[in-house]
Amino acid sequence: MKKLLKNKLFWVISTIVIVIVVMIISNIVNSGDKTEYTTEDAKRGNLTQTVTASGAVASANEIELNFRSPGKLVKLQVKEGDKVKSGQLLASIDSLSLSAQAAQYRANVDAAKADLEKIIAGSSSEQVTVYQEQYNKARNDLNTLVSKQDNELKTLREKSLNEINNTSFIISVALDKVYNHLLNNNNTANLQVSNLGLLNKIDSDYFEIVAGFNSLKDRINQVNLDKSTEIIVSASNDVTAFLDTVNSFLDDSFKVADAIIINTTYTQTKKDTIKSDITTQQSSINSSLTSIQAAKSNLINSINSYNSLVLAAENSLSIAQAQLDLTKAGPRSFEIDAAKAKVAQAQAQLNQILANLNDYSIIAPIDGTVTEVNFSLGEQTDVSKPAIKMLSVEQFEVKVDISESDIAKLSVGDAVVISLDAFGSDHLFSGKVAFIDPAQTAISDVIYYKTTVSLESNSWTEKIKPGMSADVTITTDMKENVIYVSQRGVKIREALLGDVPQKYVEVLINDNQIQEKNVETGLRADNGLVEVISGVEDGDKIITFKKTINK
Repeated sequence: MKKLLKNKLFWVISTIVIVIVVMIISNIVNSGDKTEYTTEDAKRGNLTQTVTASGAVASANEIELNFRSPGKLVKLQVKEGDKVKSGQLLASIDSLSLSAQAAQYRANVDAAKADLEKIIAGSSSEQVTVYQEQYNKARNDLNTLVSKQDNELKTLREKSLNEINNTSFIISVALDKVYNHLLNNNNTANLQVSNLGLLNKIDSDYFEIVAGFNSLKDRINQVNLDKSTEIIVSASNDVTAFLDTVNSFLDDSFKVADAIIINTTYTQTKKDTIKSDITTQQSSINSSLTSIQAAKSNLINSINSYNSLVLAAENSLSIAQAQLDLTKAGPRSFEIDAAKAKVAQAQAQLNQILANLNDYSIIAPIDGTVTEVNFSLGEQTDVSKPAIKMLSVEQFEVKVDISESDIAKLSVGDAVVISLDAFGSDHLFSGKVAFIDPAQTAISDVIYYKTTVSLESNSWTEKIKPGMSADVTITTDMKENVIYVSQRGVKIREALLGDVPQKYVEVLINDNQIQEKNVETGLRADNGLVEVISGVEDGDKIITFKKTINK
């Protein structure tokens, strides 16, 4: 019984220990940090940029209108007392350089749109035909070149092979001549020389050379059967090397012939004949050496030349094939997206120039009457003096102060929504920016610009009183059907000195992979949104916040 209890106690303790160990290991394994990502999808839609301010209602007074910058007055279309309508052009200063830029940017927009349409339409049948003909020509050129190469190399191989066989015959004749004149015992019984040692040397060398020649002839017989370029070149090298050996042997043989002692059998005439025969064989050997080397060089040079030409022709064929395939394939999505981005970029540049051109003209912000014109045609305007004054037909206006960080967004004529505290948010009024004072006003060390908003009449206008508090929302810009993301997701990469900082976003892929994408941004809109001209696509998950969780 005690043993049983002891065994039970042992197993209980063991089980507890195992559980503790498993828990410790589990904590260690899962102790790594985890990163959580907050993302917002890139979306396509409409964006609006507004500027808000507060002010007070006042009775409508004369509106002072002026240009944003001084210039020569080149167009004046009103005089004092004229009735004008909202949106009517009143006057303009010289804007020739900006107009030229606007024309260029319009052309850029048209060109970008044309490129986009061309990409979407794909290649025409005429273009496909052109590239098909280029491909066919490249293929035919390659086939013609290969055929020409085969024929010419065949001729050069046969030439080299003939030189090898001719040289073999010449070597055989040369060896036979020496043997019969100086080494054949049947013919040389009475041969006496003054240099017996050299005679014995050529006698010994002869049999070694004959043995080597027999091996060389076996190799030549193999070449006659194979006829491949590599075998022919190798055999030419072997024959060339063997010719050097034969030449040396003939030199020694000539010296032996020159050492013949004249007797009744070996007369001077016979001695001269032997020497002449050996000299003739030396000339034949040297001529064969030159011919076989020339044939081999021509073969190798032709191979190298044709290899270069064939490689160039193959490259041309590959390029023609790729161009034909690309032409037949039609537009790819990234090409269309890139072309759309170029259109958007060109349009943004044009819009900016057109916005700048507005500063060179005075447009009637409201309906009213011209009360004063202070400059004549050809005069230089002055920003400190209003160019035109007019009296609104409306009864009321709202005076607001716009901070320097927002003033550049405003233009005369911008639409305004006005909310009066006295009526609450259920009753909104419409208006337009009527005047922007170019002179600054400092309020608590912050720079502001006084802006006048004209309030359009409606059925509630008669209930409005001067001094009522008003909140205005000025629509300064709008974009339709554009890609936008949260401004929190746009980051700026540090740039080297002199470089432009690069904006980018981090896109979350498969919940755990991050891909950085360079972006070009446009309009900074309300609600913390920003237009993306290029770099992201609708639906991309843009990381706006990272949080590291310690386990």
